[in-house]
Amino acid sequence: MKQKKWLLSDRQTALVILFCQLLLVVAVATLFFYQQGDVAARSALIGGGIYWVPQCLFSVRVLMHSTDNATPRSVVADFYSGAGIKFGSTILLFVIALKYMEVLHAPLYTAYALALLMQWILSFTLNNRY
Repeated sequence: MKQKKWLLSDRQTALVILFCQLLLVVAVATLFFYQQGDVAARSALIGGGIYWVPQCLFSVRVLMHSTDNATPRSVVADFYSGAGIKFGSTILLFVIALKYMEVLHAPLYTAYALALLMQWILSFTLNNRY
């Protein structure tokens, strides 16, 4: 007897990934709070936010149009513009955080890297597409 695989839609997958990343960032910030205090926790929240906010913008940009009437050219254009928005907003948020905020670098980069790693892991495992 074959097992029936359940598949998430692209929007559901994006929401699951964003939710898991948000939970991870909050958990990492909580750990930093108990280990090093509130400045470290705030730095971890900022670092996770630097990854999470651009990822949200990318997801909104890419998934905002229906694929029913989409041409391959419009899908690629949406991905490129989404990637540009994500790249530009990431740079902007790093500049703001590092220049204008008092942050600890280790928690900031740790939370950012863990959110990025979570993105890779979930992208490769959800829906068994890869």
